[in-house]
Amino acid sequence: MTRPISVQRAQPGMVKILGEMIDRVYRPEKTPGEGMPKEFPHLFHPDNAHNLFYAEINSIPVSMVAVLKQTAIIPGAHIPVASIGSVVTLPEYRGQKLATTILQSVFDVMEQEGQALCLISGDRDLYLRQGARKIGRMYTVHIDTAALARESSSDGAVRIIDAHRRQRYAPILAHIYQQENYRFQRRVDQMAILLDALWFKRPHFRQELFVIESESSIEGYLVVFVRESEPQHGVIMEWAGNRERMPWALAQVKRQMDLEHITFHIHAMDYWMQSVAMAQNWVMQEEPIQGTVKVANAAVLVHAYAAYLEEHGQDIISLQNLSGEALLSRLFGPPFEDSLNLPFILTDDLNYI
Repeated sequence: MTRPISVQRAQPGMVKILGEMIDRVYRPEKTPGEGMPKEFPHLFHPDNAHNLFYAEINSIPVSMVAVLKQTAIIPGAHIPVASIGSVVTLPEYRGQKLATTILQSVFDVMEQEGQALCLISGDRDLYLRQGARKIGRMYTVHIDTAALARESSSDGAVRIIDAHRRQRYAPILAHIYQQENYRFQRRVDQMAILLDALWFKRPHFRQELFVIESESSIEGYLVVFVRESEPQHGVIMEWAGNRERMPWALAQVKRQMDLEHITFHIHAMDYWMQSVAMAQNWVMQEEPIQGTVKVANAAVLVHAYAAYLEEHGQDIISLQNLSGEALLSRLFGPPFEDSLNLPFILTDDLNYI
């Protein structure tokens, strides 16, 4: 007889237990609770406990799905987005559709609670079966650092910020981040927590925060990591700020981290940075954003884009009546004649789960 699966929302006292459970699967080399919860401090925080969904067997949590509610800032629209990650079932309990059941419950709850979209950190068949799809466009940039300019700047510097000083930079870096289009909303206190997250402290994984300074101010920043297995390949996890200074800044990053290759992402609507990349002859490859997206609440989604849709003569009611997958295609593409090809956020940052 199949036992009924009851999906529960965590209370603050359960956050530690769930963090230890997920580390058994995703960070087995770490002391339970010292891996994923420290890498994703907003997700595994007592204040976010109610957004951790789990199932128990014999009073023991064995499967979970975590949600972080955020606001995507797009010119002319603020989109409530439920970022979904940390989807896990302990190995000995797999094959019982526990994660599928929890996901279905999460999607129902997010619809009821007025989230427009669910952004899922992956493209597993588990998500695709639930109607999640690849949307949005970005460019992956590949740079052979030998081609980066070697000249130095006489009116500034690019500096690594030591671990004990990162949080002091949260106010100015949050302000720079907030000036970006197509990003998540982020407060200063949230930025401070992210700058002290385990991403910066993982073994076999070097991650550094660089600030781009002029004589009078900080004009931008980059978060760059290298894996121990690829010590000369740098990946930019998050960046923001003055585009014109970016080639020079990357040259300084290359020198300070001894890199031969650098990879980072540019939003499809960031024409300024694209023009900089083209002027530098950097290789750009167009692709969907990271993760997959599912419509949570069609009415909320259409309402968020209402000003744009009405300006372009779209029938709001008919859009709301489309299936989730049809609505995704109609609004975001992939590009085709009947799609509005609306831009989505750049998910490549420290908030991504």
